Amino acid sequence: MMQPVSMLPPSLSMLEQLPGCWGCKDKNSVFVYANSEYCRLVGLKHPQECIGKTDHDMPCPTIACADQFQAQDKQVMETGKRLRVLDIHPYANGRWYAHLFTKTPWYDEAGNICGVVFCGQELSDTAILEVGHWICRAVTHPNDHPLDAPSHPSDIHLTARESEVLFLHLYGKKPQLIAQTLGVSVKTVENHFAHLREKFSVESKAALIERALALGFGSLIPERLLTKQVSVVLRD
Repeated sequence: MMQPVSMLPPSLSMLEQLPGCWGCKDKNSVFVYANSEYCRLVGLKHPQECIGKTDHDMPCPTIACADQFQAQDKQVMETGKRLRVLDIHPYANGRWYAHLFTKTPWYDEAGNICGVVFCGQELSDTAILEVGHWICRAVTHPNDHPLDAPSHPSDIHLTARESEVLFLHLYGKKPQLIAQTLGVSVKTVENHFAHLREKFSVESKAALIERALALGFGSLIPERLLTKQVSVVLRD
């Protein structure tokens, strides 16, 4: 029997009030709860409809990546460490969206891992990396004037593939995994990095991140990434 939202424990019902997509799954990756925003995304009308379902049961094209989602859940539960995942999929309304999902261990009252808690923010709505970048700049360079910073990346023109490599690099992917994700060789990815360093006038990949974030590239999603479903673990 499905449990009404009003009857859920406070720790779960509170998720309904938070922005973004939130929810939790048990040890078998079965949904215990997901908030309304997540349910709308995957094509469910009410949070109760997700209870007892798995990623394979959702009325949404994301079922193509259900095995990957469950493998990520398993990794979180086995390691006790959180994962950050870049997800790009078509959802129930037929539109493509890119999200940053964070998956963390869910502990019971005895301190044992009993599942996974997940949360996601749509990238087009939140310039997550830029916010962190400018906070760091404010702390480490307090005398810099924010208006001195470039506000738009229009002066730097990238090829479609360079945009993809840069985007995945900014969100923590290593060259080997960028190559795997894009279906190219590592050498090809490194050649793209060489061109990117030249275009951004920097000497290293770390400086490339700094410069690209300052120009606002962190929230520009390459169009070609919005044609193929992607669910990749970041900072691996």
